[in-house]
Amino acid sequence: MTGDPLKLFGRHLTWLRKQRGWSQEALSLESGLARSYLSGIERGTRNVALYNICTLADTLGVPPPEMLDFSKHTDETDSDEPRSPFDPESSPAVQATLRYMAALDDSEQDVVAAVARALAKKNARRPAEDN
Repeated sequence: MTGDPLKLFGRHLTWLRKQRGWSQEALSLESGLARSYLSGIERGTRNVALYNICTLADTLGVPPPEMLDFSKHTDETDSDEPRSPFDPESSPAVQATLRYMAALDDSEQDVVAAVARALAKKNARRPAEDN
């Protein structure tokens, strides 16, 4: 095996989750594991217990050994640079928010994400305004 096993496992878990079209929140709800814990696993910063590997395998509908098959991801770079879901050329507000978020711990990021979700839901219910 080449590369950091925590990063390889995290990359593979992310791939399996996205294959099902699930968000981290959905995987958290289905598995019973905290979203912040799953986020740390996917980033390769949290170690994962064997019991939780089996829980994730069961939740994702794969045999437990599949959770350790990193061969699908060996050609990907092992960059420590965080990948942003936003276009780096996006608004200054988005760029600033990402910088601030990087300084927060997982539980604080969960709070910010909950606020963002609430605002997005509120805005989705608001009727379109004519300018």
